[in-house]
Amino acid sequence: MRAGLRIGALFAGALLAAVLAGCGAHTAGGVAPASPGASATPIVVLPLENLASRVEYGDRVSRIVWSTVASSGRFDAVEPGEVEAAMNDVRVRSTGMLTRDQILKLSGRLKARWIMAGTLLECGTVRTPDGEVPSIALSLRILDGQTGRVAWTNMRARTGEDRETIFGWGRVSSLERLTDVTVRELIAGIRIPAGADSLAGHGDTK
Repeated sequence: MRAGLRIGALFAGALLAAVLAGCGAHTAGGVAPASPGASATPIVVLPLENLASRVEYGDRVSRIVWSTVASSGRFDAVEPGEVEAAMNDVRVRSTGMLTRDQILKLSGRLKARWIMAGTLLECGTVRTPDGEVPSIALSLRILDGQTGRVAWTNMRARTGEDRETIFGWGRVSSLERLTDVTVRELIAGIRIPAGADSLAGHGDTK
C-alpha cells in the first residue's frame, strides 16, 4: 500500500517536473544563463531540508548535492565546514525557512552572492516488475544574497527506471548515481542574474 502511494506521489512529482520543464523554471526578471567558459561562480550550498521518510537520507543526499555542484565547473562551492560554522553563527535552524536577514548575513560572511538551498521531498526505493529501483524527488532554489529573494527555483522527481523508459540510457540501480544525474539536470537549467558574483564589499552584518 505504501509503495503504491509512493509511486503515485513520484508520478505526480514527475508530471509537475514535466510541466516546469515545458514552461521553463521560475526565474527572476532579467536573468541569464552562466556564460560558457566563464570563471566559476562562488556559491554557498546549504544542507537540504529533509522531508523524506528516513532521516539519514538528508545528510547523504546533501553531500552528493555539494559534490555535484562543486564538480560541475559552473560554481565554486564554499567548503561545507565554513558553511556550517556560518550557519551556527547566524543561528540557522532550518534551511527551509530562512529569513531575509539570515540570507544576507550568510552571504556576507561567506563572501558569495548566491546561496543554494533545497528540499529533499522523497528518497528511497520503489518496486517495479523487474525489482526495486532508487527514487528521489528534489527541489533546489538559488537565493540572492544582495536582496534575500529567490532568483531561480526548479524541481525534479526521478526513479531508476526513468533513464530507461524516458531517456533510453539504461536503468540506474544506485541512489548516489540517480541523485547525481538528477542534480546535474537541475544545475544545467540554473539561470542567475548577470553581474558581479562576489560580495567582497558586501560587509558582514551581525
